[in-house]
Amino acid sequence: MSHTATQTSTAHGWQLEEDSATAYERFLVPLLFDTSARDLVDRLQVRSGDRVLDVACGTGAVARHAAERADEVVAVDLNPGMLAAAKEAVPHPSIRWQEASADALPLSDGSVDIVCCQQGLQFFGDRSAALAEMHRVTAPDGRLGLSVCRPLEHQPGYQPLVDGLRRHVGQAAAEGMASPFGFGDRDEVVALVRAAGFRDVEVRIVIWPLRASSPEAFLRGETASSPLGGVIADLDDEVIDALIADISEGLAPHTDDAGISFPIETLVVTAGR
Repeated sequence: MSHTATQTSTAHGWQLEEDSATAYERFLVPLLFDTSARDLVDRLQVRSGDRVLDVACGTGAVARHAAERADEVVAVDLNPGMLAAAKEAVPHPSIRWQEASADALPLSDGSVDIVCCQQGLQFFGDRSAALAEMHRVTAPDGRLGLSVCRPLEHQPGYQPLVDGLRRHVGQAAAEGMASPFGFGDRDEVVALVRAAGFRDVEVRIVIWPLRASSPEAFLRGETASSPLGGVIADLDDEVIDALIADISEGLAPHTDDAGISFPIETLVVTAGR
């Protein structure tokens, strides 16, 4: 997930170091976020002449797809490691990268046509303030597009991972891995978007497939892309083996001859200014 947060967040434990941000770009972006970024840009019908803002841009998947069509893209994230990985991944002359909090966007009123936020809203300490800022910078008749993972009970692949971390690593590790799924109730999301001033709010449940070569590859890729990378690396081999065995058992219904495959359920929200 996007694992970013605003400066008003009450917990900063999901900020990524630069090595983790690089792993995020290498593992999670091609696994899931590149496809969903393209889908978000398609839904918003980004085109030539548009000015686009990507909030909580992470390593820039949405910004890169938007830049293939729009004239100007601004991509902001609180995390300097993410921004460094974004700049290194695919340099693009029309993307302006800025370190900034979602609730204090460094843009003037009505200065962008389209605002995107892929898997960032759940990490913001003040979601209402962040959405109000997105509304402020959006031009009249502009558009908003955001995605948020549905709660953990809708994520059959991540539930065994979270449960295994709780048993073998601790509650803090489990809560960290579960954090992308902590805010995804449809009614609550819609209410916040409308309260910020957006209109014509439309929500779709979009189900993306995730495939990994094995439960171990899934564990190592996910944790390397998160603040848990160092924690997992420091575990004894016996603990790692037990953790992998537990996750493998939980993922047995999603295992085939090529590895594991399971759905990820996401809310994709679009709205007008």
